[in-house]
Amino acid sequence: MQTRFVVVPAVPLQKEVYPRRLGFPAALGEGYDLYDTLEKVRLSVNFPTRAQAEFECACRNRCRGADDAGIAGNG
Repeated sequence: MQTRFVVVPAVPLQKEVYPRRLGFPAALGEGYDLYDTLEKVRLSVNFPTRAQAEFECACRNRCRGADDAGIAGNG
């Protein structure tokens, strides 16, 4: 089973313009973000360390809502 949230490197807050001949910049933003694989969206919470991002990712993957559990409702 694929996990819903994964840790990704943060993107820079300011967009820098690079000449096309230099290619892709080596340095990304500082810190880490979470990516929601179900909604296909990056959550820009910007954790300073990977350990903090991994902890939050584990908490979000473990604590899903009742709608993800597949439980039938009342009525």
